[in-house]
Amino acid sequence: MVKWIIAHGDSDGICSGAVALAAYKEAKLFFSHPTGLAEDIKQVDGDVIICDIALPARTLNGVLEELVRIKGSGHKTIYIDHHPFPPNFDPEAFPWEFHHSLSASAAEQTFSTLEDRLTLDFSRVAIYGAIGDYLDRTPNIDEWLMYWDKRSLYLESGLLIRAIDSMGRNHDLKREVARYLANNNLPSQDEKLVRRAIAEAIRDEEMRSQVKEVVKVVGEVAYVLDLDWSLSKSAINSKALTGTQVGIGAETRREFIDMSLRTHSERLDLNRMVLAITEKIGGSGGGHPKAAGARVPREKFQLFVEELNRLISEALKEPTVEY
Repeated sequence: MVKWIIAHGDSDGICSGAVALAAYKEAKLFFSHPTGLAEDIKQVDGDVIICDIALPARTLNGVLEELVRIKGSGHKTIYIDHHPFPPNFDPEAFPWEFHHSLSASAAEQTFSTLEDRLTLDFSRVAIYGAIGDYLDRTPNIDEWLMYWDKRSLYLESGLLIRAIDSMGRNHDLKREVARYLANNNLPSQDEKLVRRAIAEAIRDEEMRSQVKEVVKVVGEVAYVLDLDWSLSKSAINSKALTGTQVGIGAETRREFIDMSLRTHSERLDLNRMVLAITEKIGGSGGGHPKAAGARVPREKFQLFVEELNRLISEALKEPTVEY
């Protein structure tokens, strides 16, 4: 019986955790991230499901050592993810239950994996997560949407995603949301969630104006540093408002700069770029081709932007193939 659920703290991760909680109601839910995963799973002492957390390149050995420890104590691991593999990872050598697809959200895969323990009602929670990660155009999602009024689900997911955005790193609030969804409740039924969502929508419109005032452009990269707003939204709006190839939302955290990066270009792979740069200048990072995250020493941030511009220029010079 699954005793632990560890998930990422974004909308897809929270929905994945909620689906897993619906299947295993007595499990403990915790939130983690790639950089801290190796340390966080040291507390696990039973069967565990890990959802929506990319396997980290720098601390991969530490993660694998902890999974070996869990297996050695007679417990199982179910790992569900949709991020690209790190360069030093061999999926064929992964000796635990592993569900992975680049084209499906973690929430979708979690529901598919645990479907035998759930009713179809919980497919809508998976759909919320898929919408939150822009992965709602898959065969499974299309099939599940036939069970629902699509318009209602997009309203529910919009409220949920806005409310989650307002919570920042407050894991206690996010745990409440996951357990609320795991009990088959609608976001629109919770007055506090709705109020949060509306307040966040109003704030988003105000913050877009602030981005216009403080955004900096270096070549094909636009960035906002230490704006009191969601890093992903800062990245998206930095790119959109300046017409650059890549947007970065960044904040100073002690001796490091944490970043969220976004691009619209099919010719850029932010995951590979971030991995290459952080390996060269220090730090960590990764994600998806169009959406990634990174952490670098404070004094290396400008160098990161310069290196990113160099890789963008190289990628855009490569000829495209026409069929």
